Order: sequence, then structure tokens, then C-alpha cells
Amino acid sequence: MSRPFGEPSGRLLRVFAYGSVVSIYILILIGGYVTTSNSGGACGESASSDSWPFCKGAVLPSLSNAAQTIEFTHRAFNFVVAFFVVGTLILTWRNYRYRTDLVRFSTAMFVGLVAQVLLGMVTVTSALNPVVSDAHLGLATGVFAVAIANALFVWNPRRILLES
Repeated sequence: MSRPFGEPSGRLLRVFAYGSVVSIYILILIGGYVTTSNSGGACGESASSDSWPFCKGAVLPSLSNAAQTIEFTHRAFNFVVAFFVVGTLILTWRNYRYRTDLVRFSTAMFVGLVAQVLLGMVTVTSALNPVVSDAHLGLATGVFAVAIANALFVWNPRRILLES
């Protein structure tokens, strides 16, 4: 059974879709700060569990080390992004399966996020290889674009149709 977008689940979907856009944007800004402050390797740059997902082998960074705190903030903020992206995906698949545009974009956003996390791991474990770091930013930009498109489809339920 389909629900109009004015019902509570429609408002909730808007919150998650818009939250995805805002949180992904903030995460990209934090990532930019990690790069410009040269904090990218502060938690370690080797292909071991000491550097990813941990920070110098610890679950939490040394708060007295600014570079570790900056890098770890970028990693931790991923949980905020995941909350909104997964929430959007679940609501879409549960309540709006008939909206193929939303299903496609929500699913692509989720798959992009998973790929982004894995590429972030490769970025750290490859000692911040510039090619990998650039790919990490490029994929982040793509996930952000998908999130914006998804939010536009949520915002306008009469929608810009992808199908005829």
C-alpha cells in the first residue's frame, strides 16, 4: 500500500533524505580539513589494524594529539552519515518500493557509501597514495550528487520522472 508524502512516513523520509545530503557535505568538508591539516596519517599509515579502523592501535585517539583527533573525527562522522543513508534506504524499501526512482537512488547512495568506506580504508593503508586519495574525494562527490538527486525526488513527489 502506498502512502502520500504528507503522511508521517513521508516527513520522516524527507528528514532522512535531507539529513543524508547535509551529513555527506559535512563529511566532505571534514575530509578536506584532514587533507589540508596533514592529519591523514595521524592514526597510522600502514596496512594493519593499528591504523584502520583503529587509531595507532587504540579504539579512540589521543585527544592531546590534534592531528589524531581531526582524522578520527572524519572517521567517526561516518556513523552520522550511515545513520541517514541507511535510514533513507530502509524507509524507501519499506514504504516506497513503488517509487523506482527513490529505490534506485537510495540504493546507489548506500552502495556508494559502502564503497567510500572501503576506499577510505585503502587510502589510509596505502600511506595516503595521491591517486587513491583523489579517487576517495571523487567517489565522495559522486555519492553527494546521488544524495542530492534523491533528496530532489523526495522533495517533489510529483517528480521529475526517470521513466516515461
